[in-house]
Amino acid sequence: MLLIFLVLEGLALHYYASSSVHTRARLLSVSNNIVGGIYGSIAGVEDYLNLAKTNRLLEARVEMLENEMAAAREYRAAVQRDTLAPRVDSLAPIFPLEYVVARVVRNSVDKRENFLMVDRGTKDGVERGMAVVSLDGYMVGYVESASEHNAVCLSVLNTEFRASGMVAGTGQFGSISWSGGDPRVVALNEVPKYTEVARGDQIVTSGYSFSFPKGIHIGTVEDFEIDEARASYEMNVRLGVDVGAVRVVLLIKNPAVYERIKLEEEVLGEVEGA
Repeated sequence: MLLIFLVLEGLALHYYASSSVHTRARLLSVSNNIVGGIYGSIAGVEDYLNLAKTNRLLEARVEMLENEMAAAREYRAAVQRDTLAPRVDSLAPIFPLEYVVARVVRNSVDKRENFLMVDRGTKDGVERGMAVVSLDGYMVGYVESASEHNAVCLSVLNTEFRASGMVAGTGQFGSISWSGGDPRVVALNEVPKYTEVARGDQIVTSGYSFSFPKGIHIGTVEDFEIDEARASYEMNVRLGVDVGAVRVVLLIKNPAVYERIKLEEEVLGEVEGA
């Protein structure tokens, strides 16, 4: 019975399609919509299955663009130095920042000693001490150790974490740390009390840390008080990034700082902190 129905249905469609050019065009349009929808669904499934590959290609592109931008900034800075003081600064070597894009494969924010693990290692150019920042440029941590294909990073939400931060635009700096409380707030201490500070002021890295180049965003001043005994501020800084929600990060190597730290280690011994 089903076979007879299909034969009759086929004959009816054939008669309908051959009745006029307009009718055939309409039928072709309907069939194209149906087939197009099927192929569109198939393409959507294929796109989903290829999402990981697409993400990796985008990450590689971000990494390449970051390195190109860093090289351009260093070249421009070198030209400016040559213009202002060619006899001295033109002899200084150029050390552009180097970037590696990595995905976070493990993370924690609910402990006192929190770490991140990323899917890039020494084979990708990752080294101990590299800064870890979010894609929008906020401090996340720094690389503590690296194997061939992975790296363990000390999170800013680790009570052992230390970095140098400053109130943007003042040049006055202090020490960034986390006490183990609110995972969105860190402390900035030791900033001299004569520094002009207000709630909402931007806090950035000073450039004096082992890992972090100058100007990496940290967050904003939430509140503060003066420690009269130390003649300095004790500030609470709200982080600009939700560390627990970070999925992709930039690892930054600052060769100029590596050279300085190497010299300091040779002269003064091991340098502590980031």
